[in-house]
Amino acid sequence: MQSGQGPLWRPLKRQDSAAAEQMVQRAAELAKDSHAQTRYAAVLVKGESLLAWGTNGVPFPGEDHCYCKFGETGHHDRCRTHAEQRAITLAREGDGWRMLQGSKLIYVRLQADDSVRQDEPHFCSRCSRLALSLGVTEWIFALSEGLVGYASADYDQMARLRW
Repeated sequence: MQSGQGPLWRPLKRQDSAAAEQMVQRAAELAKDSHAQTRYAAVLVKGESLLAWGTNGVPFPGEDHCYCKFGETGHHDRCRTHAEQRAITLAREGDGWRMLQGSKLIYVRLQADDSVRQDEPHFCSRCSRLALSLGVTEWIFALSEGLVGYASADYDQMARLRW
């Protein structure tokens, strides 16, 4: 990727798109159930199998948090764990980190009317680094162009530029 260019995304192939579309719908259902003000969900898949899922929200006891200014004061009620961070953490419990190699992360954000937000991808350098280091190969988003995938290295580079 050259300076000034966006990450290189690719439209999903028809055979990949059907399974990914089902996972996008599943992620949207999960996000609707989130009690957070902003409703995001991530699902990790390998082949057509669901490995783990997560929604954003208040950290569970013992769960890493977003390192926000609220966490420094001990008031984690306003702190959030990212959906993708939670899905990766759940997937790698025990020996699960081995399953993450070659997996794909599907990320969904909802609008106020519960429709899937399709403007531009969400970029997070911390979650990108975590996913890349554990072998997640692709990030998938539902955009107005359709379902698109970003190679993890491209997504990571853009996330670092935007963070």
